[in-house]
Amino acid sequence: MFKQMLLALGLVVFAGAVSAADAQRGPHEVVAGTTQELMKVIEEAREYVAEDPQRFNDEVRRIMDEVVDFQSFARGVMGKYGSRAYYQSLRTKEEREQFRDNVIRFTKNFKDGLINTYAKGLLGFNGNKIEVLPLPADADLSGSVGVRQHIYGERAEPYEVVYTLRRGRDGNWMLRNVIIEGLNLGLIYQNQFTTAVATYDGDIDKVIDNWTVAPREVMEQAAK
Repeated sequence: MFKQMLLALGLVVFAGAVSAADAQRGPHEVVAGTTQELMKVIEEAREYVAEDPQRFNDEVRRIMDEVVDFQSFARGVMGKYGSRAYYQSLRTKEEREQFRDNVIRFTKNFKDGLINTYAKGLLGFNGNKIEVLPLPADADLSGSVGVRQHIYGERAEPYEVVYTLRRGRDGNWMLRNVIIEGLNLGLIYQNQFTTAVATYDGDIDKVIDNWTVAPREVMEQAAK
């Protein structure tokens, strides 16, 4: 059960780690600030979620929608089928229009799947201590930066989440991936997409239409 909550927190902080207000903040501050906001939303939800669960889902969605470049994340999950190189290899206007439509459709399905699958798991947090570790004094901020987070639960040692951030073109620190107890979420979903492409004999429309986020039990098993 705690791993389910851990996965939920990691995914939503992953989605909520960037905003316009964070442009002048470092990677540590971005992750710490988003975690604090999320914990506030969870605490407030305890007062109303039994009568109005959709309100909580909407709050989680608000955090995601305001701050994440979901299209970039989704294109990464799509692998070559969401890449610039693949787009440039397409020769006809119709093929390129289909590419853009696929990206838009998959982005929506991917985002909805994350919210619907993991939002409820967040409610299991009940005063768990969460610590965002400071970056080393000599941390190299010129490329990707890993921000470590410790979450204390039922075991003696904390669970570790590592958020990988990198500056975007606008100077904002953009979260590129999250690793939860050694589970690389970006890679997990990319592998899931690749497997689905094989299952549907390369029919990307079917992959998108039938996409579901990896079940919690699968993710939890991988995290053990």
